Amino acid sequence: MVLNSFYLSVNTEAYTKAHTTLGLYDATRHFGRVMAGGPDAIDLLHRMSTNDLLPLVGKYGSGSQTVLTTEKGRIIDHLIVLSKGGSAMLVTSKENEARVIEWLDKFVIMEDAKFTNTSDDVVQYLVFGPRALTVMSEMFGAEVSALENLHFIDRDLVGTTVQVQRWHRIIESGWAVYAPKEHAEAVLVALTDAVISAGGAIVDDETYNTIRIEAGLPEMPNELNEKHNPLETTLVQAVSWTKGCYIGQEVIARLDSYDKVQRHMMGIALGKEVTINGKPLPVLTASGEVIGEVTSVAVSPMLGKTIGLAFIKSAYANPEATVNVEAGEATLVKLPFDI
Repeated sequence: MVLNSFYLSVNTEAYTKAHTTLGLYDATRHFGRVMAGGPDAIDLLHRMSTNDLLPLVGKYGSGSQTVLTTEKGRIIDHLIVLSKGGSAMLVTSKENEARVIEWLDKFVIMEDAKFTNTSDDVVQYLVFGPRALTVMSEMFGAEVSALENLHFIDRDLVGTTVQVQRWHRIIESGWAVYAPKEHAEAVLVALTDAVISAGGAIVDDETYNTIRIEAGLPEMPNELNEKHNPLETTLVQAVSWTKGCYIGQEVIARLDSYDKVQRHMMGIALGKEVTINGKPLPVLTASGEVIGEVTSVAVSPMLGKTIGLAFIKSAYANPEATVNVEAGEATLVKLPFDI
C-alpha cells in the first residue's frame, strides 16, 4: 500500500482563509465519478453495500453514502450516491472507478444495470468553511440551505446545469458542485469569483489533505482499504442496521453484536514533524508493544503541530492517551480535531 504524504507544502494563507472564511477546492482528480444507469442500478447497489439506498429509488435529488465491502466485510470503497431518478451518479475514491465497476459488474445477472466511468466527463468542486452556506445560498438560492445531508439540487450557472450537493462536514460545512467537463472553466471562474469576493481562497491538494485529516475524513488508500472494515473508521453512519443482507453483512453484524471491532480510527498529535515513506508508521506503548499504525500525516498550522490519522487497537483507543512512535511521544485524539 502506497501512502500519500502531503504535509510539507501547506499554503498557510489559503489554509487560514478556509478556516476563517471559506475555501474552494478542485476535487475533480481527488475523486472518481461513475454513472449507474438502468432501472435496477440503485436496487443492486442497495443489495451490494452497507447502507439503505431504497429511499433513493425514483427520487431525483436525494443522496446518501454507502460502503462496498468484500465477503469478509473489508472496504472496497466508500461511495457517495446521487439519485438521478432512473439512474445515479456514484462518487468513488481517486482512481478507484475501475475497481468499483468491476466489483459491481460481477453481480449483475438479470438486472438492468450498467456502470460507466464518467470521471472525464464531470468536474467536481468543493466549497467549505464558516461562510460557505452564505455564499452558496447567494449563488444558488435559499433552497440549498434546506438540503438534507448529501442531497442535491439542480441549478443554472454560466449557461449550464450544475448539481449543488450538501457534502460532508469540512470546517463547519461542506458543499459539492458538479458540472459538465465542457463548462468546467466557466463554472470554476464563477465559483472562484464568489469565494474570493467573500474573502476566501483557493485550496490546493496539500492544504486540502491537511484539512481533511483535521476533519477526520478517511481516504483511499491510506485508511480505506481491504485491511479495514467500516466499523473501524468514521463511516459507521454509512452502515444500516435495519436493512437486509448485503455482501459482508454477516461479518459486520457479528463484529458489532459481539463487540469484536479490533481497531478504531483516531487522531494522533505527534511530537515533531514526521514522514510516512511508503508504509504506515507503527504506534507503540511505553513497553514497546505495537498497538496500531499511523496512516496519514500533515502539519496543522492552527494546532501548531504534526497531526495524523491512526488505527489503534480497541483496548488502547483512549483519547488523551500517550503513545510512542518512531519520532517520540504522541497523544491520541478524538476525531475530528478540535480546531
